[in-house]
Amino acid sequence: MSLKAHKEKIFTLTFFIILIMIFNHCLDEQKKSHDLRGTDYAGSQKCIGCHKEIFLSYLHTAHHLTSSIASRETIKGSFARDSNTFYYRPELSVVMEQYDSGFYQVAYLNNTRKKAARFDIVTGSGRKGQSYLYWHGDNIYQLPLSYYVPGKTWVNSPNFPPHNVQFTRNIPIGCFECHSSYIKRTATKPLNGYLVDDFEKGKIIYGIDCERCHGPAAAHVEFHEKNPLEKKARDITNFTSLTRHQKLDMCSMCHSGARQTISSPFNYKPGAKSSDYLVPDTALPDTSRIDVHGKQYQLLTASRCFQKSSQLTCGSCHNTHVEERNNMKVFSSRCMNCHAGSRHDGIKMSAAVRARLINNCIDCHMPAKPSAVITMQQQNQSNPIPALVRTHYIAVYKEAAKEYLLKQKGK
Repeated sequence: MSLKAHKEKIFTLTFFIILIMIFNHCLDEQKKSHDLRGTDYAGSQKCIGCHKEIFLSYLHTAHHLTSSIASRETIKGSFARDSNTFYYRPELSVVMEQYDSGFYQVAYLNNTRKKAARFDIVTGSGRKGQSYLYWHGDNIYQLPLSYYVPGKTWVNSPNFPPHNVQFTRNIPIGCFECHSSYIKRTATKPLNGYLVDDFEKGKIIYGIDCERCHGPAAAHVEFHEKNPLEKKARDITNFTSLTRHQKLDMCSMCHSGARQTISSPFNYKPGAKSSDYLVPDTALPDTSRIDVHGKQYQLLTASRCFQKSSQLTCGSCHNTHVEERNNMKVFSSRCMNCHAGSRHDGIKMSAAVRARLINNCIDCHMPAKPSAVITMQQQNQSNPIPALVRTHYIAVYKEAAKEYLLKQKGK
């Protein structure tokens, strides 16, 4: 072999070795940074390896289901011909239609098709209702119709005009900061006198995932994969390790109503101060004025139960890994941790009814109340439907108790 050929062979081998090294490095980096939030995050699918039971249970919770890709499985409303049309006026309607390209809301005026927009994103767990969003370029807008689960019917989206179809409600990043775990915003710009957020399609993590509440988990996963016999959790936040104030701060990031943002809640890590991310709500809570929608933190902290306890937090009553909605017996058993001696001696009732009270503290002391903030217009109904939300102001509600006792007597 000539000297020239030998040098060319060495050069070629060296070149391929460098390429392989670069390729392997890229693969390693891809493994580390496949989560949209960066290399500190592992992605919730990594959790299933060690926490399968909790992971599978969590998939059924409202937190996980609070947003999703629109599909036949995730859209609660019907597309059947007998229940897929909403009339604003006899000549104006929106029809739910399905094509090969997806599901659409289509506006018709005098039987002429005027506008169609596709269901792209579902918001809301579907326990009470769902609203739907669509992409228009780099922006996201709300579709005119939502679905009201208790009535099993399509309704005009919350607070939309009652007699006209609206496709123009722009959705800012703030909605996603509580209804998703991440969305990539590329710009904020003026449009028609308003500031609108531009987003990158496909760059969204739906629902509230494990790392929103437990913090970035890449280091945790890496350590425990290398040390499978180590049972003490490393490099992760356990809710029980937080102080009472830290626990409340974490929940209040999404459960204290719309507040001005200092830093995106997407940047929040458990244990941090909520006041570093949201402008503090310093007003004294007036329970007669606090709307039940979204103000769970203010209502809870105004309650005597909270004020007389040094331990009560959201987690005292809610197991966020389990879907427990409407399981009054489970929630009431947690009330009994502090109120085991409550006998309701001042209330006249039969022994049978009194015995049943221990299984339902909730309907009397935390009744579902109408929200003035979220209202929906049902077809052919002049009065809007208020969303019913269970109040977190724990108190004695005489009318609710009277109604509950009447129902019990009839059983």
